Amino acid sequence: MQKRRQKRRMERSIRAQVVNVEHLTAIEGKTIVAFDLELSGTFPDDIIEIGAIRLQEGADSVSVFHELVHPRTFINRTVRKMTGLDKDDFKGKDRLPDILPAFLQFVGEDAVVLGHAVGDNDILSINLALARIAKKTGQRRKFCPPYVDTVRLAKSILSKDTTKFNLEALLLHFGWRAKQKHRALDDALGAYLLFECLLKDIPHGIPSFPSLFDTPSGTEIVLERFERNEES
Repeated sequence: MQKRRQKRRMERSIRAQVVNVEHLTAIEGKTIVAFDLELSGTFPDDIIEIGAIRLQEGADSVSVFHELVHPRTFINRTVRKMTGLDKDDFKGKDRLPDILPAFLQFVGEDAVVLGHAVGDNDILSINLALARIAKKTGQRRKFCPPYVDTVRLAKSILSKDTTKFNLEALLLHFGWRAKQKHRALDDALGAYLLFECLLKDIPHGIPSFPSLFDTPSGTEIVLERFERNEES
């Protein structure tokens, strides 16, 4: 019962941070971190992959965070089939208590996060994991940044004829096909690409956000890998 109440409180805190379509102009100029998680399928806090990109207005590069995480339980058959990952992929990989602080460092204090159903799933999973880790370390921490949910955005912007709101279907709606499905970094990239496509469909003007493909000078974005700080 206590765990259920704790989860409901988390969900309320997270929902309060959503940035709806009418408030997008309020986050112009902010750093945006698009991210996605893959889970083991056993527990909602058993994260096995984190993929993220960090975009900043006026910057000529995009930072990338991508880590496989050694599961604390086992990866169920459905997840293995969807992701193509199996137990051999996680040999020698660090566990979540070692990787999660580095991801939070990557996001930073002032960024807006973005993802597909990110509030209902990914942010909640991170907070559940932080709560579990805190039981061992005693260091309580929350992850409750302002966020843009591309599912909510699509439902606000697209016509009522749109019936499918999964990431793959929405990207296809705009003429894009994902190279790889159900992998964290690819889905993070896909979510930001969908965000850019949806911005063009906003009837009352397009807020200015960093482009995934071109810098303000028109040169191609250089991808830079984010190096984890081992002391974090």
